Amino acid sequence: MESVGIFLRNNVPQMDSILAHLECSLEQYGFKVLYEKSNAYGKKGVLLNELETQCQFLISLGGDGTLISTLHKINTLPLLGVNAGNLGFLTGVSLEDFLSFLPCLYQGEYAIKEHSMLSVFLDGKKIATSLNEVLISKKIFPALIEIDAKINGDALNYYYCDGLIVATPTGSTAYNISAGGSVVYPYCKNILLTPLAPHSLTQRPMILDDKARLEFQVRQDSQIIIDGQRIFDFSPQSKLEIYYEGERAKLIYPQNHDYFAVLREKFNWGD
Repeated sequence: MESVGIFLRNNVPQMDSILAHLECSLEQYGFKVLYEKSNAYGKKGVLLNELETQCQFLISLGGDGTLISTLHKINTLPLLGVNAGNLGFLTGVSLEDFLSFLPCLYQGEYAIKEHSMLSVFLDGKKIATSLNEVLISKKIFPALIEIDAKINGDALNYYYCDGLIVATPTGSTAYNISAGGSVVYPYCKNILLTPLAPHSLTQRPMILDDKARLEFQVRQDSQIIIDGQRIFDFSPQSKLEIYYEGERAKLIYPQNHDYFAVLREKFNWGD
């Protein structure tokens, strides 16, 4: 019997009945269901290291935020996002379609898409990996921050702005697009730099290759926000480094998953 770990979004209407149906359906296909310990719905759970070693794959039940939160806990296993939230851009199936997808899941008839994740270091210590973006943000509003950027040890740019987004191609359709950055096919190998409200009109979004090793220092007390999930203080005495080490999120999708159809649906392209 294969084990599947389930991670849950808080405050989903009728979650108890959804989980009862979900558990029954998964067990009918021979899956043993395990929950994260201290989940919001009082389900008996296990520690993260037990989930990581015992499960063959994971399911996040919520939206994109739940999927990303799950990856910040465990990013070594294939993950199926089931959309019970709002946007659901990264999730593989909707809650309504999950039961019809179960036979494919059981028979291994699905695709695993690998999404590159950025490694983030503060003062030489790895603090996180990022699926979407790393945001360097000001602490004091409405003041601007000054950011010195280097690439591969050489000077790259000086930013005077509200903040700077360092995004993956997967994250190009998240905060990056709201800030005027380009949409990039999620399986490209790039790093995106998108300044927020720059003081100079010459400070434009930039797309780099995946070999770039980026370094940043700030001239005012600032903060680092990773995937909208984790926040770290960033002082002028510190150094932030961001680059690819080879870590990838393994997301499960139906075999007929069409990224461009998702773009058209979520962004109302062509309407």
